[in-house]
Amino acid sequence: MLVLVLALATGCQVRITGGIDVDDAGGGTVRAGLGLDADALETVGDLGSALRVDDLRQAGWSVDGPRKEGDGLTWVRVTKRVSDSEEAATALAQLSGPEGPFRDLRIESSRDLLHTRTSLSGAVDLSGGLNGLADADLLARIGGTVPLDLEGLRTELGADLDKLVQVSFEARLPGSVHANTEQRAEGRLVWRPPMGERLAIAASSQGLNLRTVVIVAIVLVVAVGGGITWFVVRRRRR
Repeated sequence: MLVLVLALATGCQVRITGGIDVDDAGGGTVRAGLGLDADALETVGDLGSALRVDDLRQAGWSVDGPRKEGDGLTWVRVTKRVSDSEEAATALAQLSGPEGPFRDLRIESSRDLLHTRTSLSGAVDLSGGLNGLADADLLARIGGTVPLDLEGLRTELGADLDKLVQVSFEARLPGSVHANTEQRAEGRLVWRPPMGERLAIAASSQGLNLRTVVIVAIVLVVAVGGGITWFVVRRRRR
């Protein structure tokens, strides 16, 4: 990703996000975003062109931005609707590739008459830095002057590394949620490890199948109403 390499070369603020909002069927919306500060934008130029958003649209992603948001960064955000857990897994795998920071992401969903259960697992892996976000051919073409490995990033950016570069995964699950993170942002669970660490993603939820509950309620109302009507009619006949 050339835009990331150029931004890091100038010691600018970079935010990378991935995530999913899960619906009752195990599908939902997969999302990703890249946010840059003003210095990074000046270096990169046209952020939309640098990210080749036309390629993303052709792959079925919707693109929003570039747009400056309340945190002062300019963001490009992409989303993709998925219908079930299988499509979700495919889209999640596209977030950063096999060597990127978002690893082994998996959504599982099951349902019985009254409940839907959803689980999310995976990891945000920054143990090796950000090497997986730029391939070897790209680094070779630009002379390999921008280190994306952990040691190189620390040498280049120093003590401010975790302030300048942040990578996070966010998720919203239906129903009552239990997770191995306490961080929240806009109603979503957030996993954000420091550079050099790997953070496991583990969350599960359980919610009522509202459609089933409504149908059962209607059936009960009709049944009770019919029973009362029959009882009243019979008493009148007597």
